Amino acid sequence: MVTAEEIGEVPILGALGEKERERLSQAAADIRLVAGEFAVNEGDERALFAVLHGRIEVVRVIDGVERVIGERLAGDIFGEVPLTLGTGFPGAYRAVEPSRVARVDVHAYHAIVASSPEVALKIASLARERIGGLQGIAAEPPPPRAIVVGHRWDPECAALRRFLDRNQVTFKWLIPDAADAEDEWGGPLPLDEDCPTIRVVDGKTVVRPQLRRVAELLGLPTQAADAEYDAVIVGAGPAGLAAAVYGASEGLRTIVIEREAPGGQAGTSARIENYLGFPSGVSGDELAGRALQQARRLGAEILVTRSITRIDAATHQVHLDDGDVLKARTIILACGVSRTQG
Repeated sequence: MVTAEEIGEVPILGALGEKERERLSQAAADIRLVAGEFAVNEGDERALFAVLHGRIEVVRVIDGVERVIGERLAGDIFGEVPLTLGTGFPGAYRAVEPSRVARVDVHAYHAIVASSPEVALKIASLARERIGGLQGIAAEPPPPRAIVVGHRWDPECAALRRFLDRNQVTFKWLIPDAADAEDEWGGPLPLDEDCPTIRVVDGKTVVRPQLRRVAELLGLPTQAADAEYDAVIVGAGPAGLAAAVYGASEGLRTIVIEREAPGGQAGTSARIENYLGFPSGVSGDELAGRALQQARRLGAEILVTRSITRIDAATHQVHLDDGDVLKARTIILACGVSRTQG
């Protein structure tokens, strides 16, 4: 249980009177975290948190890559930005070591600080400072993880660019006849017959690459970590990713097999108006990106550029291309549909 004395040890709450500290301690949830456990996930509902013990790091997924953008130590608070703006949390807060935090929901917070306007002003001032820092981070263009050289109307180049986009990989696309293409590439451009060509951040260059090779170069998962799973899901469209979220959130060892990139056909839609929870509509790319982040955060494995060659229902075995075999307690088919011409 959080005590009034512990509330008083948080500097920004020190101006609260004895009665308000007591009320705050009674309203606060006492949360104990092990290293790696999240106190808050990105997008969670607003609340005020105070770090009583340990160290919390602030993380955001930017361009598909997790970045640590700050930390909170004993005596610090977090949640002031969502409380001030009336929004969800702009980042996630994860324990670096065993930690203890106090959580006060928005209604209890407003009821208590109403009698201590100086504390509310301090928290609002802190929120303004941190909003400025978040704006600076958002304004930073993420560095490209790859450079692609290819012609505008080349279908292979278009397929490569689409694959990178749908896997949330930032890249720079150079058109060979552009005036500054050689300068951007850093030397003579690949020959036309070698396009498209991709160069990744560590300097490796591959001409006319297969998508699985691209995935491997960029560190996208293409191999299963284990041989047995609670759930194997075939297809990473909205249905497959939803199944992954539900399975992983229940603690099931979950893996999703996708032959190209997460999102399915929905991921290519400019606007989706009939998806639950988005009354104003959402782009297919945004929907797929959010679902992918959520599934990964909960621990689901997402394999890309892998196909299923056979499913043995009697033995619960899923056969992948290249001869890999996975065994599952449950197999979920979320294959979607393929549009055909004619």
